[in-house]
Amino acid sequence: MFWQKEKNQDIWAAYSDVMKIHLISRVTADRVLVLAPHPDDDVLGCGGLLKSLSESGSNIKIIYFTDGSRGNREAKFSENLIAERENEAIEAGKVLKVFEQKFLRLPHNALKSSIDLAAIIRKEIEFDKPDLILAPSLEEPHPDHLAVLEALNISLKNYSDGLNIWLYEVFGTGRLNRLFIIDDFIETKIEALKCHKSQYKIKEYDEAILSLNKFRALSANVGKYAEGYYATGPRTYTKLFDFYQRHHESKI
Repeated sequence: MFWQKEKNQDIWAAYSDVMKIHLISRVTADRVLVLAPHPDDDVLGCGGLLKSLSESGSNIKIIYFTDGSRGNREAKFSENLIAERENEAIEAGKVLKVFEQKFLRLPHNALKSSIDLAAIIRKEIEFDKPDLILAPSLEEPHPDHLAVLEALNISLKNYSDGLNIWLYEVFGTGRLNRLFIIDDFIETKIEALKCHKSQYKIKEYDEAILSLNKFRALSANVGKYAEGYYATGPRTYTKLFDFYQRHHESKI
């Protein structure tokens, strides 16, 4: 069962009237499936929401698609980095109290969408029957993220059952229709971010995402930190994907 509670608080007219953004104070879902292209995208994009969901009793499963083997300054393959990043993701998962983590170990920076990749996602959907899927934004410029989005699109073809899909922000910051205030979960998100030591000694991804969370709250005049999402369903997602494929400069 999926349920969301809107917060009884006004947000700036530019958001509420033009962008049609709903301010969400609570989300509950029995089963949650997170699609993470890399071993830290889950924490970056939806760490606050995941902590909130786990506290409400959600069964959270995260699929990490790539092995993270090129997550170094030179963006060169490192076999040792695979195990290191998996261990970091596992530690972060403990902080967020997720139920299950699955590592596909596909090539980092070389992920390609395929029928096989779509079949993996479709199998997870049909077997676990998640109430909520969390996936990257359609505005994401990273090719690994776009490959996951394309595979999700293929997996949803002819899927008619009710399914909530929330698209989270990492690199791409596009149109939103949900803001989830994470003030109560920000310390836990920061703790989970710190687990990914191999990445944040290279680039300040943690500071960047926290700045985005701050900006989202500030620009809507709500709270101190907020995660932005675009909530949709299977049919609308496939229409949006087709639109972005035709018009987006990244050429999904």
